[in-house]
Amino acid sequence: MFRIRALFYSVCALLLGSPFASAADVNIADLTVNPADAGHSRDNRETLSYFGMQLYFDDRDDLLDKALELKEESEALEARSRGFLLIPGDEQDLVAALENLDGAITSLRGELDFVFAGKKDSPAHYAMGTELRGTARFYYDPGDEQRLRFASITGLFRPLDLESYMDVAGVMHSHFGLNLHYQLEDFGQLEIGVLAKLQVISLLDRRIDYNDYERGDVFDWGTDIKNTVQPNIDLGLRKQLGRVGLQLVISDLYTETLRGHNGHRYRQRSRIQAGFDYRRHWGSLQIMGDVVPRPRFGEVSSRRDIRADGSLRLTRRWDLLLGYNDVQEHYERNTGSAGLRYTLGRSLRFDIRGTAAGKRELGFQLGLQMPL
Repeated sequence: MFRIRALFYSVCALLLGSPFASAADVNIADLTVNPADAGHSRDNRETLSYFGMQLYFDDRDDLLDKALELKEESEALEARSRGFLLIPGDEQDLVAALENLDGAITSLRGELDFVFAGKKDSPAHYAMGTELRGTARFYYDPGDEQRLRFASITGLFRPLDLESYMDVAGVMHSHFGLNLHYQLEDFGQLEIGVLAKLQVISLLDRRIDYNDYERGDVFDWGTDIKNTVQPNIDLGLRKQLGRVGLQLVISDLYTETLRGHNGHRYRQRSRIQAGFDYRRHWGSLQIMGDVVPRPRFGEVSSRRDIRADGSLRLTRRWDLLLGYNDVQEHYERNTGSAGLRYTLGRSLRFDIRGTAAGKRELGFQLGLQMPL
Protein backbone atom coordinates (compact mmCIF):
# COMPACT_ATOMS: atom_id res chain seq x y z
CA MET A 1 0.00 0.00 0.00
CA PHE A 2 2.86 2.35 0.86
CA ARG A 3 4.55 1.64 -2.48
CA ILE A 4 1.35 2.33 -4.41
CA ARG A 5 0.88 5.63 -2.57
CA ALA A 6 4.51 6.61 -3.20
CA LEU A 7 4.13 5.77 -6.89
CA PHE A 8 0.93 7.87 -7.06
CA TYR A 9 2.67 10.89 -5.51
CA SER A 10 5.62 10.46 -7.86
CA VAL A 11 3.36 10.47 -10.94
CA CYS A 12 1.53 13.58 -9.66
CA ALA A 13 4.83 15.36 -9.10
CA LEU A 14 5.94 14.46 -12.62
CA LEU A 15 2.70 15.68 -14.21
CA LEU A 16 2.23 18.82 -12.21
CA GLY A 17 5.86 19.73 -11.76
CA SER A 18 7.60 20.92 -8.61
CA PRO A 19 5.87 23.96 -7.07
CA PHE A 20 9.18 25.48 -6.12
CA ALA A 21 10.71 25.03 -9.57
CA SER A 22 7.59 26.45 -11.24
CA ALA A 23 7.57 29.52 -9.04
CA ALA A 24 11.16 30.26 -10.13
CA ASP A 25 10.40 30.17 -13.87
CA VAL A 26 11.70 33.20 -15.74
CA ASN A 27 9.07 35.32 -17.52
CA ILE A 28 10.37 38.42 -19.32
CA ALA A 29 6.97 39.03 -20.95
CA ASP A 30 5.76 40.67 -17.71
CA LEU A 31 7.89 43.70 -18.62
CA THR A 32 5.82 44.37 -21.75
CA VAL A 33 2.86 45.14 -19.46
CA ASN A 34 4.61 46.90 -16.57
CA PRO A 35 8.26 48.05 -16.54
CA ALA A 36 8.27 47.44 -12.77
CA ASP A 37 7.24 43.79 -13.04
CA ALA A 38 10.75 42.34 -13.22
CA GLY A 39 10.69 39.94 -10.27
CA HIS A 40 11.28 36.93 -12.56
CA SER A 41 13.01 38.48 -15.55
CA ARG A 42 16.62 37.25 -15.19
CA ASP A 43 18.55 34.03 -15.04
CA ASN A 44 21.78 33.51 -13.14
CA ARG A 45 23.43 31.57 -15.94
CA GLU A 46 21.98 32.88 -19.21
CA THR A 47 21.29 36.06 -21.12
CA LEU A 48 17.67 35.95 -22.28
CA SER A 49 15.52 37.49 -24.98
CA TYR A 50 11.78 37.69 -25.57
CA PHE A 51 9.77 38.22 -28.76
CA GLY A 52 6.03 38.79 -28.69
CA MET A 53 3.52 39.45 -31.45
CA GLN A 54 -0.23 39.89 -31.60
CA LEU A 55 -2.57 40.78 -34.43
CA TYR A 56 -6.34 41.26 -34.51
CA PHE A 57 -8.50 41.89 -37.58
CA ASP A 58 -12.14 42.99 -37.44
CA ASP A 59 -14.08 42.97 -40.72
CA ARG A 60 -17.55 42.01 -39.51
CA ASP A 61 -19.08 44.60 -41.90
CA ASP A 62 -17.55 42.65 -44.83
CA LEU A 63 -15.93 45.83 -46.14
CA LEU A 64 -13.26 43.92 -48.09
CA ASP A 65 -15.72 41.60 -49.83
CA LYS A 66 -18.13 44.45 -50.55
CA ALA A 67 -15.29 46.57 -51.98
CA LEU A 68 -14.34 43.70 -54.29
CA GLU A 69 -17.96 43.38 -55.42
CA LEU A 70 -18.05 47.13 -56.03
CA LYS A 71 -14.93 46.96 -58.19
CA GLU A 72 -16.37 44.09 -60.25
CA GLU A 73 -19.64 45.96 -60.86
CA SER A 74 -17.72 49.09 -61.85
CA GLU A 75 -15.53 47.18 -64.31
CA ALA A 76 -18.58 45.49 -65.84
CA LEU A 77 -20.36 48.82 -66.28
CA GLU A 78 -17.28 50.42 -67.80
CA ALA A 79 -16.88 47.50 -70.22
CA ARG A 80 -20.46 47.88 -71.45
CA SER A 81 -19.86 51.63 -71.80
CA ARG A 82 -16.83 51.03 -74.03
CA GLY A 83 -18.90 48.71 -76.19
CA PHE A 84 -21.72 51.25 -76.48
CA LEU A 85 -24.07 48.72 -74.85
CA LEU A 86 -24.97 50.84 -71.84
CA ILE A 87 -28.70 51.43 -71.42
CA PRO A 88 -30.72 53.12 -68.65
CA GLY A 89 -31.07 50.77 -65.67
CA ASP A 90 -27.68 49.11 -66.08
CA GLU A 91 -26.32 51.36 -63.34
CA GLN A 92 -28.60 49.97 -60.62
CA ASP A 93 -26.29 47.08 -59.67
CA LEU A 94 -23.42 49.53 -59.10
CA VAL A 95 -25.69 51.89 -57.14
CA ALA A 96 -26.80 48.97 -54.94
CA ALA A 97 -23.16 47.98 -54.35
CA LEU A 98 -22.30 51.57 -53.33
CA GLU A 99 -25.26 51.79 -50.94
CA ASN A 100 -24.44 48.38 -49.47
CA LEU A 101 -20.89 49.54 -48.71
CA ASP A 102 -21.93 52.85 -47.12
CA GLY A 103 -20.70 53.09 -43.52
CA ALA A 104 -18.87 49.75 -43.58
CA ILE A 105 -15.85 49.66 -41.25
CA THR A 106 -12.82 47.44 -41.00
CA SER A 107 -10.07 47.72 -38.39
CA LEU A 108 -6.69 46.26 -37.59
CA ARG A 109 -4.60 46.37 -34.44
CA GLY A 110 -1.32 44.73 -33.61
CA GLU A 111 1.73 44.76 -31.36
CA LEU A 112 5.38 43.72 -31.57
CA ASP A 113 7.65 43.49 -28.52
CA PHE A 114 11.33 42.69 -28.06
CA VAL A 115 12.98 42.52 -24.64
CA PHE A 116 16.60 41.66 -23.84
CA ALA A 117 17.41 40.83 -20.24
CA GLY A 118 20.49 42.41 -18.67
CA LYS A 119 22.94 40.63 -16.43
CA LYS A 120 21.84 39.36 -13.05
CA ASP A 121 23.53 42.21 -11.16
CA SER A 122 22.29 44.91 -13.58
CA PRO A 123 19.00 46.79 -13.12
CA ALA A 124 18.64 47.32 -16.89
CA HIS A 125 16.72 45.63 -19.69
CA TYR A 126 16.60 46.69 -23.32
CA ALA A 127 13.17 47.00 -24.93
CA MET A 128 11.75 47.67 -28.38
CA GLY A 129 8.12 47.73 -29.36
CA THR A 130 5.46 48.80 -31.84
CA GLU A 131 1.72 49.25 -31.37
CA LEU A 132 -0.66 49.86 -34.30
CA ARG A 133 -4.34 50.85 -34.49
CA GLY A 134 -5.91 51.37 -37.90
CA THR A 135 -9.45 51.84 -39.24
CA ALA A 136 -11.06 52.31 -42.66
CA ARG A 137 -14.63 53.47 -43.34
CA PHE A 138 -16.48 53.86 -46.66
CA TYR A 139 -18.66 56.90 -47.35
CA TYR A 140 -21.27 56.81 -50.11
CA ASP A 141 -22.18 60.07 -51.83
CA PRO A 142 -25.94 59.97 -52.68
CA GLY A 143 -25.22 62.20 -55.67
CA ASP A 144 -23.48 59.25 -57.34
CA GLU A 145 -26.86 57.71 -58.15
CA GLN A 146 -27.74 60.70 -60.37
CA ARG A 147 -24.27 60.68 -61.91
CA LEU A 148 -24.62 57.01 -62.80
CA ARG A 149 -28.13 57.51 -64.19
CA PHE A 150 -26.81 60.32 -66.40
CA ALA A 151 -23.95 58.06 -67.51
CA SER A 152 -26.43 55.36 -68.58
CA ILE A 153 -28.40 57.93 -70.60
CA THR A 154 -25.33 59.26 -72.41
CA GLY A 155 -23.85 55.77 -72.73
CA LEU A 156 -20.54 56.88 -71.21
CA PHE A 157 -19.32 55.82 -67.75
CA ARG A 158 -16.08 56.95 -66.16
CA PRO A 159 -15.18 55.96 -62.57
CA LEU A 160 -13.64 59.36 -61.89
CA ASP A 161 -17.12 60.90 -62.10
CA LEU A 162 -18.07 59.36 -58.74
CA GLU A 163 -17.61 61.17 -55.42
CA SER A 164 -17.82 58.25 -52.94
CA TYR A 165 -14.65 57.65 -50.98
CA MET A 166 -12.95 55.69 -48.20
CA ASP A 167 -11.39 57.38 -45.16
CA VAL A 168 -8.37 55.56 -43.72
CA ALA A 169 -6.55 56.44 -40.49
CA GLY A 170 -3.91 54.77 -38.38
CA VAL A 171 -1.78 55.46 -35.30
CA MET A 172 1.50 53.63 -34.72
CA HIS A 173 3.78 54.02 -31.70
CA SER A 174 7.31 52.61 -32.05
CA HIS A 175 10.05 52.85 -29.45
CA PHE A 176 13.49 51.73 -28.40
CA GLY A 177 14.45 52.16 -24.78
CA LEU A 178 16.20 51.18 -21.59
CA ASN A 179 14.10 49.62 -18.85
CA LEU A 180 15.49 50.31 -15.37
CA HIS A 181 14.10 48.34 -12.44
CA TYR A 182 14.58 48.97 -8.72
CA GLN A 183 13.26 47.33 -5.57
CA LEU A 184 12.83 49.48 -2.47
CA GLU A 185 13.05 47.17 0.53
CA ASP A 186 12.48 50.03 2.98
CA PHE A 187 9.01 50.55 1.45
CA GLY A 188 7.81 47.00 1.83
CA GLN A 189 9.39 45.53 -1.32
CA LEU A 190 7.96 48.26 -3.57
CA GLU A 191 9.13 47.78 -7.15
CA ILE A 192 9.72 50.73 -9.47
CA GLY A 193 10.32 50.54 -13.20
CA VAL A 194 11.31 53.34 -15.58
CA LEU A 195 11.36 52.89 -19.35
CA ALA A 196 13.38 55.73 -20.91
CA LYS A 197 12.67 55.54 -24.63
CA LEU A 198 13.07 57.21 -27.99
CA GLN A 199 9.64 57.10 -29.57
CA VAL A 200 8.28 57.58 -33.09
CA ILE A 201 4.58 58.36 -33.56
CA SER A 202 3.37 57.68 -37.11
CA LEU A 203 -0.01 59.04 -38.24
CA LEU A 204 -1.64 57.66 -41.38
CA ASP A 205 -4.29 60.07 -42.67
CA ARG A 206 -5.68 59.29 -46.13
CA ARG A 207 -8.86 59.91 -48.10
CA ILE A 208 -9.07 57.40 -50.95
CA ASP A 209 -11.39 58.71 -53.66
CA TYR A 210 -13.24 56.26 -55.84
CA ASN A 211 -11.16 56.97 -58.92
CA ASP A 212 -7.95 56.55 -56.87
CA TYR A 213 -9.20 53.14 -55.76
CA GLU A 214 -9.94 52.17 -59.38
CA ARG A 215 -6.43 53.17 -60.47
CA GLY A 216 -4.81 51.37 -57.55
CA ASP A 217 -3.46 54.68 -56.25
CA VAL A 218 -4.17 53.87 -52.61
CA PHE A 219 -1.21 55.17 -50.60
CA ASP A 220 1.64 57.58 -51.02
CA TRP A 221 3.93 56.65 -48.15
CA GLY A 222 5.92 59.86 -48.51
CA THR A 223 2.96 62.19 -47.87
CA ASP A 224 0.13 60.20 -46.28
CA ILE A 225 2.15 59.27 -43.19
CA LYS A 226 3.59 61.91 -40.86
CA ASN A 227 6.23 60.86 -38.33
CA THR A 228 7.11 62.59 -35.08
CA VAL A 229 10.20 61.66 -33.05
CA GLN A 230 10.19 62.35 -29.34
CA PRO A 231 11.99 61.20 -26.17
CA ASN A 232 9.57 59.87 -23.59
CA ILE A 233 9.27 57.97 -20.30
CA ASP A 234 7.02 55.20 -18.98
CA LEU A 235 6.70 54.73 -15.23
CA GLY A 236 5.57 51.55 -13.48
CA LEU A 237 4.91 50.56 -9.86
CA ARG A 238 4.22 47.17 -8.32
CA LYS A 239 3.50 46.41 -4.67
CA GLN A 240 3.18 42.91 -3.26
CA LEU A 241 0.49 42.53 -0.60
CA GLY A 242 0.42 38.95 0.57
CA ARG A 243 -0.21 36.84 -2.50
CA VAL A 244 -1.64 39.72 -4.54
CA GLY A 245 0.44 42.21 -6.52
CA LEU A 246 -0.95 45.70 -7.15
CA GLN A 247 0.16 47.41 -10.36
CA LEU A 248 0.09 50.93 -11.77
CA VAL A 249 1.54 51.99 -15.14
CA ILE A 250 1.76 55.49 -16.60
CA SER A 251 2.94 55.54 -20.22
CA ASP A 252 4.14 58.62 -22.15
CA LEU A 253 4.68 61.17 -19.41
CA TYR A 254 5.44 63.76 -22.10
CA THR A 255 2.47 64.56 -24.35
CA GLU A 256 1.78 66.81 -27.32
CA THR A 257 -0.82 67.49 -30.00
CA LEU A 258 -0.07 66.26 -33.54
CA ARG A 259 -1.86 66.50 -36.88
CA GLY A 260 -2.10 64.08 -39.78
CA HIS A 261 -1.69 64.82 -43.48
CA ASN A 262 -5.38 65.72 -43.91
CA GLY A 263 -5.52 67.84 -40.76
CA HIS A 264 -7.01 65.35 -38.31
CA ARG A 265 -5.80 66.10 -34.78
CA TYR A 266 -4.21 63.53 -32.50
CA ARG A 267 -4.04 64.59 -28.86
CA GLN A 268 -1.43 62.37 -27.33
CA ARG A 269 -2.04 61.88 -23.63
CA SER A 270 -0.56 59.76 -20.87
CA ARG A 271 -2.02 56.27 -20.80
CA ILE A 272 -2.77 55.14 -17.24
CA GLN A 273 -3.36 51.46 -16.42
CA ALA A 274 -4.09 49.85 -13.07
CA GLY A 275 -4.73 46.31 -11.93
CA PHE A 276 -3.55 43.37 -9.91
CA ASP A 277 -2.00 39.92 -10.30
CA TYR A 278 -2.24 36.66 -8.36
CA ARG A 279 0.50 34.09 -8.99
CA ARG A 280 0.86 30.58 -7.64
CA HIS A 281 2.81 27.52 -8.69
CA TRP A 282 -0.32 26.03 -10.32
CA GLY A 283 -1.34 29.12 -12.28
CA SER A 284 -1.81 32.87 -12.38
CA LEU A 285 -4.37 35.61 -12.95
CA GLN A 286 -3.77 39.20 -14.01
CA ILE A 287 -6.33 41.96 -14.61
CA MET A 288 -5.26 45.31 -16.06
CA GLY A 289 -7.51 48.14 -17.23
CA ASP A 290 -7.19 51.57 -18.80
CA VAL A 291 -8.06 54.33 -16.34
CA VAL A 292 -8.43 56.86 -19.19
CA PRO A 293 -9.27 55.94 -22.81
CA ARG A 294 -6.66 56.05 -25.53
CA PRO A 295 -7.17 59.07 -27.81
CA ARG A 296 -8.92 58.96 -31.15
CA PHE A 297 -7.49 59.99 -34.49
CA GLY A 298 -9.80 60.40 -37.44
CA GLU A 299 -11.63 57.10 -37.99
CA VAL A 300 -9.57 55.46 -35.21
CA SER A 301 -11.90 55.88 -32.25
CA SER A 302 -10.87 56.17 -28.62
CA ARG A 303 -10.93 52.96 -26.62
CA ARG A 304 -10.64 51.74 -23.06
CA ASP A 305 -9.65 48.11 -22.48
CA ILE A 306 -9.97 45.88 -19.42
CA ARG A 307 -7.93 42.70 -19.91
CA ALA A 308 -8.01 39.50 -17.87
CA ASP A 309 -5.30 36.90 -18.51
CA GLY A 310 -4.95 33.61 -16.69
CA SER A 311 -2.84 30.47 -16.87
CA LEU A 312 -3.37 27.02 -15.43
CA ARG A 313 -0.58 24.48 -15.15
CA LEU A 314 -1.58 21.20 -16.81
CA THR A 315 1.73 19.33 -16.63
CA ARG A 316 5.32 20.14 -15.87
CA ARG A 317 5.78 21.63 -19.34
CA TRP A 318 2.30 22.66 -20.49
CA ASP A 319 0.04 25.49 -19.34
CA LEU A 320 -3.46 26.39 -20.46
CA LEU A 321 -3.82 30.10 -21.32
CA LEU A 322 -7.17 31.92 -21.16
CA GLY A 323 -7.99 35.59 -21.65
CA TYR A 324 -10.85 38.06 -22.01
CA ASN A 325 -10.79 41.64 -23.25
CA ASP A 326 -13.62 44.06 -22.49
CA VAL A 327 -13.69 47.09 -24.82
CA GLN A 328 -15.48 50.30 -23.92
CA GLU A 329 -16.07 53.41 -26.06
CA HIS A 330 -15.31 51.51 -29.27
CA TYR A 331 -17.35 49.64 -31.89
CA GLU A 332 -15.18 46.52 -31.53
CA ARG A 333 -16.83 43.70 -29.62
CA ASN A 334 -15.39 42.00 -26.55
CA THR A 335 -13.01 39.16 -27.33
CA GLY A 336 -11.98 35.89 -25.74
CA SER A 337 -8.73 34.02 -26.23
CA ALA A 338 -7.35 30.56 -25.49
CA GLY A 339 -4.01 28.91 -26.05
CA LEU A 340 -1.11 26.90 -24.69
CA ARG A 341 2.33 27.57 -23.23
CA TYR A 342 5.26 25.19 -23.47
CA THR A 343 8.06 25.55 -20.92
CA LEU A 344 11.42 23.80 -21.03
CA GLY A 345 13.67 24.32 -18.03
CA ARG A 346 13.45 27.70 -16.34
CA SER A 347 13.94 30.01 -19.29
CA LEU A 348 12.66 28.57 -22.58
CA ARG A 349 8.98 29.38 -23.12
CA PHE A 350 6.69 29.41 -26.13
CA ASP A 351 3.12 30.79 -26.11
CA ILE A 352 0.46 30.58 -28.79
CA ARG A 353 -3.17 31.58 -28.53
CA GLY A 354 -6.10 32.48 -30.73
CA THR A 355 -8.49 35.40 -30.27
CA ALA A 356 -12.04 35.64 -31.60
CA ALA A 357 -15.31 37.49 -31.21
CA GLY A 358 -17.16 36.48 -34.38
CA LYS A 359 -16.89 34.96 -37.84
CA ARG A 360 -14.75 37.78 -39.25
CA GLU A 361 -13.22 39.02 -36.00
CA LEU A 362 -10.10 36.95 -35.50
CA GLY A 363 -6.55 37.29 -34.23
CA PHE A 364 -3.61 35.48 -32.72
CA GLN A 365 -0.81 35.99 -30.21
CA LEU A 366 2.68 34.51 -30.17
CA GLY A 367 5.43 34.71 -27.57
CA LEU A 368 8.92 33.20 -27.51
CA GLN A 369 11.44 33.50 -24.68
CA MET A 370 14.82 31.90 -25.19
CA PRO A 371 18.49 32.10 -24.14
CA LEU A 372 20.79 34.06 -26.43
